[in-house]
Amino acid sequence: MVLLGGRRYRADRHELPGERQLIELEPAGHLIPEDDFEAFCESAALAAVLSAENTCTNAADPDAAAHAPMVRFGAYVGDALVGWSFGWFERGNNYYMANSGVAPEYRRRGVYAALLDAVIAHAASNGTHVVRSQHSVLNNAVIICKPKRGFHIVGLSASAQMGTLVELALHLSPARGELFAARMIPLVAPH
Repeated sequence: MVLLGGRRYRADRHELPGERQLIELEPAGHLIPEDDFEAFCESAALAAVLSAENTCTNAADPDAAAHAPMVRFGAYVGDALVGWSFGWFERGNNYYMANSGVAPEYRRRGVYAALLDAVIAHAASNGTHVVRSQHSVLNNAVIICKPKRGFHIVGLSASAQMGTLVELALHLSPARGELFAARMIPLVAPH
């Protein structure tokens, strides 16, 4: 258990190569503009943010609260936060990755891939069928990394705040993945 801002959080620590660690804290969450690492760190009132949020005893059950609780992952080198990802479970056995980021000096070192693996493993262990996310079409790093991990582009949308967004999805169920391939791939990949 970890005590932050007078509240307790469960911390799961995972060892990574190169003396790095991945620590998962539950419950927690706060919307941070994509890749805004400085704002994330400068909100050193992180403890206050975490303690101000609603909690739920069953993170995998979105019906257990008015809003599904956020699930937060962090990557640390020593005590320094170098990467994060957070999201929530949605109805229909989906997991939505709301925000992820890596400190500039730790990019292209496998931190994001390790976070992504932890998120996928956590979602799968809770019975999720699909992991989905939305990203600016200008976020090449994510648009290149996620398809290498099995994600597919499933749509585009427009946001007044973020501009054009690409939606990515990873089908964890082989049956859903096959259904997606049968229904979508022929429409976008001519023979």
